[in-house]
Amino acid sequence: MVLVGLLPLVISHYFLIGINRDSLETLEKKYLTRSAVGIAKDIENLLLSNTQQLNEIAGSVRLMQKALPPAMDAFAYAAQTGWLAEYTTGDSDLLALRVVDPEGKGAEAKPAGIEPEILEDMDTARQVALSGQPYTGTLREVSVVNQPAVVIGVPIADDKKVLGAVVGLVSLRRISQRIGEEGKGDVAAFLVDRNGKVLIHSEPSINVLHPNYSYLRIVQEFAKAPVRLTESYEDKKGPRPIKLLGTVAPVGRPEWGVVVQKPEASAFVSVTKMVKATAQWGSIALILAIAVSVVFASGIARPIRMLAERTAEIANGNYAQRVELKTHNEIGELATNFNVMSSAIERSIDQLKKAAHENHLLFMNSIRMLAAAIDAKDPYTRGHSERVARYSIAIGKNIPLPEREMKNLRISALLHDVGKIGIDDRILRKPGALSDDEFEVMKGHPAKGAAIMSGVAQLIDCIPGMKYHHEKWSGGGYPEGLEGEAIPMQARIVAIADTFDAMTTNRPYQKAMEINYVVDKIKTFAGTRFDPRVIDAFVQAVKRGDIQIEEQVRGAA
Repeated sequence: MVLVGLLPLVISHYFLIGINRDSLETLEKKYLTRSAVGIAKDIENLLLSNTQQLNEIAGSVRLMQKALPPAMDAFAYAAQTGWLAEYTTGDSDLLALRVVDPEGKGAEAKPAGIEPEILEDMDTARQVALSGQPYTGTLREVSVVNQPAVVIGVPIADDKKVLGAVVGLVSLRRISQRIGEEGKGDVAAFLVDRNGKVLIHSEPSINVLHPNYSYLRIVQEFAKAPVRLTESYEDKKGPRPIKLLGTVAPVGRPEWGVVVQKPEASAFVSVTKMVKATAQWGSIALILAIAVSVVFASGIARPIRMLAERTAEIANGNYAQRVELKTHNEIGELATNFNVMSSAIERSIDQLKKAAHENHLLFMNSIRMLAAAIDAKDPYTRGHSERVARYSIAIGKNIPLPEREMKNLRISALLHDVGKIGIDDRILRKPGALSDDEFEVMKGHPAKGAAIMSGVAQLIDCIPGMKYHHEKWSGGGYPEGLEGEAIPMQARIVAIADTFDAMTTNRPYQKAMEINYVVDKIKTFAGTRFDPRVIDAFVQAVKRGDIQIEEQVRGAA
């Protein structure tokens, strides 16, 4: 009944929407193309007309050179008379003008305070023009007049001999105004170079920033080949992606492109209205169909809905769900089978949880036994690994670390001295200071421990704390001499916990120190031996009571 009511409506509107969309898309593409091509033509005409004007000035200088007496120079004459100022009046496109000979001497008319980079561009234009070639620079912002402009240079040649150069700074204010006029409402218009940099934008706030739009597909296509193109594309830079319809029209020389774009939502607003109308009428039809269906099929829908809800609960892990139905039809049998299945799944899951818990306990107890066996090699380190693990967890809690990393940290701290299995007992139990050779042997225990545990796949993420807990924040530690952020976080934490336990327990070479003294001492190692951030977490753990020294036997049992 739902299909009978909705299907004709949806099909008819589908084809109408398609026809309307094609028509609107054609019209919008024509509008955007005319707009972009019109701006591109304006830019070409402006540059061409000003280039012609510069050539006319060059011709005037050439004729002046012939007309003046031999003792007089046309470039010096131009400088003396100041006639260049006639070309840089307020209504002219020329903001600055130079007429110079090959030695750079001549006349100049320019506003005060013009940017050094623009003057450098004019020098470049002069050098290119003196080689006999015309020059068109890139777009520049002339802050003194608050206008965009471009440098153009032409040679002054007579019988293939270059007499000098005419260089002009051409204002693009009319182009900027035209782009601003085109970019009203939802329409955006902008000028880009082949690298995607925005030179002029219709939106003033964007125009000030001159962002790079090379991420837009239409700009990427223009960068590949400067040809006219109209297409749909997506802008993914904003808070949410926006589908756009746009046109790019190349300027030619320089290789700029004019882009005029509009959100598809605005371009196809009529289609959107039709879609809404379809949704509204479809919703009404759907509500009516559902109402009729509920009246005639509630007896079937209710048990099916209940069964679906219980199935969803089981999918979310709630295996205690059961379906209580009094019907004796096929749905009732399905509910009974569902209850049997739920019971079987619940029993299996409980068994799996129990087995997983037992395996985890066995795994952790094995690690603790291994750590205790290592500590037992030296009577002064009994319980050392457990304490280091407890202190490490307290520090990690105050950083704080994610739960998974905390689990890895606990195991890493318990096994941080596992490499001592491979160290001679005579070195481990030596009551006095170790010799240089003995210390070199002792320095090998982190790498040995990492090598021993690398064969256990479940401990791969715990190895950094075992291997690098003797590295120093400022470098110079062992086994690899890492420093700073290169030292894994596990190792930085275990290093402080290891040092803290060593200083607060009796050892052959020292007596246990008071906790306040030890904390102050460890703080002095910030930035040299230990990570300052981890030291802060350690101090916080002590203040909060997460780290406490339990009453224990000081010294050997």
